[in-house]
Amino acid sequence: MWSFLRIDPLVLLDKKKYVTFVGGGGKTSIAEYLAGLAVREGRRVAVTTTTKIWAREPYALIGRTTWQKERQATFLRVGKTVEQGKLTGLTASEVEEVGKAFDLVLIEGDGSKALPLKYPAPYEPVIPSLTDVTIVVAGLDALSGRVAEQVFRWELLSKDIGAAGIDRVTPSLFLRLFEADGLLKGVDQQNALIILNKYDACSERQKVPELARAIGEHTGIGQVIVASVRHAIFYAAREGLPGPLRT
Repeated sequence: MWSFLRIDPLVLLDKKKYVTFVGGGGKTSIAEYLAGLAVREGRRVAVTTTTKIWAREPYALIGRTTWQKERQATFLRVGKTVEQGKLTGLTASEVEEVGKAFDLVLIEGDGSKALPLKYPAPYEPVIPSLTDVTIVVAGLDALSGRVAEQVFRWELLSKDIGAAGIDRVTPSLFLRLFEADGLLKGVDQQNALIILNKYDACSERQKVPELARAIGEHTGIGQVIVASVRHAIFYAAREGLPGPLRT
């Protein structure tokens, strides 16, 4: 029997240095939220990317003449250049360089155009080999929505498995995305956890406990988290744990 226990999300970062986020459903919000918690706990944190993230202050460009001074910050977003308002991605060696200056490095490994779910292109995601844990994020608000409106790169999904844009995102389709050609592409499943975010925005909450159980059993990834980062609520879904899932 699977059940739920409310947790301190900082336990997800315990003894971790490099954490990569992939998928959809609020990767940036979760990374920034966890960064804030870690800073308050006394850790120096950098948020960076191997693709692109918005260039919001405070940010720095690695390799710039001011980098040696900027890297002394308690919290910093780091990119290589700024293009169209976004920080461009770092190489693995540059991510490692950032890690020499910060206690914790949170890395966005792909983009999703702010959609809840994602089906990756052949060149995605970009997960640095030094990653200690990969956090796979999916938005529960996608349930019952149209595929074309909820899945980034849905055309690739349609080509590979035949899901039409007008089809609904059912729990079975949601589960199907947790395969090696989908949200788990390139992910070391021995060093990964799953966050099902936006529980607060889910129109079919009654289906979430069974969906979380199914994803955990299907993937073999023992850490499945049901969350609402907007409301700072994180529940661990695990076999045998006491406690109901509450809003």
